[in-house]
Amino acid sequence: MKSLKYILLFFLGLSVLISCKKEEKDPVLDMGNTVKPVIANPQDGTDYVLTKEKADSVMTTFEWSAAQYDLSTLETTKYTLEMDIADSNFKNFRTVATTEELSRSVTVGAMNKLAVEFKAPFGVATEFSFRILAYINDASNYSDVYSEVINLNITPYEDVVQEKNIYLLGSGTTVGWDNAAALPMTNIEEATYAIVEHLTPGTDQFIKFISVLGQWAPQWGTDATGTAESGPLVYRPDEGVADPDPIPVGTEEGNYYIIADTIGLTYKAMLTSGDLFLVGDGCPAGWDNANGIQFTQDPDTLTKYTLTTTLNETGGMKILEVSGEWAPQWGTNDGDGEGGTLSYRRTESEPDPPVMPVPGTAGEYTIEVRLHKLQYKIIPQ
Repeated sequence: MKSLKYILLFFLGLSVLISCKKEEKDPVLDMGNTVKPVIANPQDGTDYVLTKEKADSVMTTFEWSAAQYDLSTLETTKYTLEMDIADSNFKNFRTVATTEELSRSVTVGAMNKLAVEFKAPFGVATEFSFRILAYINDASNYSDVYSEVINLNITPYEDVVQEKNIYLLGSGTTVGWDNAAALPMTNIEEATYAIVEHLTPGTDQFIKFISVLGQWAPQWGTDATGTAESGPLVYRPDEGVADPDPIPVGTEEGNYYIIADTIGLTYKAMLTSGDLFLVGDGCPAGWDNANGIQFTQDPDTLTKYTLTTTLNETGGMKILEVSGEWAPQWGTNDGDGEGGTLSYRRTESEPDPPVMPVPGTAGEYTIEVRLHKLQYKIIPQ
């Protein structure tokens, strides 16, 4: 019996020892012990007067110390240099650079373009804030740690920031990643471009924009917040700046309106048939979705549509993209009988948006739709 007792005690102790060893193999990252990076250069309060003649010269080299985490088995630390107007709490920050190094040089031209994107006045000093974001991976923000902020006074010069042309390409398009065969987009207003392109979905299907055929810079992609429907554009001015993330493609194959605003740095991608039809009890078509009144597409803008028809004194209207189908569909959440913002229903599984109301007086009207602005107008004739 004593032998049996000793054997049981032996195995019990062994199991406890194994359990303790196992726990020792699973350390947890304690962010409370993390040492955040510190910007060493440039110095807070430095003034920079930018000139076009020195556009290709280095304005400054941002340098910072390494973030220190309390685990040695982590992935390589990544760093993002962020910029925003001073005292704005980085609500509308731009990414200047992303790197695994501890420094990044920024040219005069690249900084001037960023300053102009913030609508900083030419020839006048504007105070900008800069900080370093350190992180381990994109899957979680648990490892995120920020440096202290420095402020720089930057005086931009006047320059044309609108590219003459931009082009669409990517694995999700019909031309793939061939930058010499990228698809030209149509300039629909200042620095805003649009195209209708057939996109193929998939986990490895993406798009980007370039401004020079055969070259990879200048280039626009997005960041971790960008989706298949919309998001921020991240600008790569030259080969010295890291590639931005590609823009993902939606889950449904088909034609898409793709819109890129290179000043506001935003994009949209909307599944479309290429046609628009008006239905509703406020117009002659009624609610027969197979009998909608077709809009005319402006071939020069691609996303502008017009329709002249009679409207009833009462009732509402909606816009369909496929005759006989209730999705995709457009209505409005805040519009009235003169116009408003369009609300999009992509599929039948999504709730219907409210109707667009009629003006309240029966007569002939022109309805103008601008998809790139998500707006409509109702104009009496």
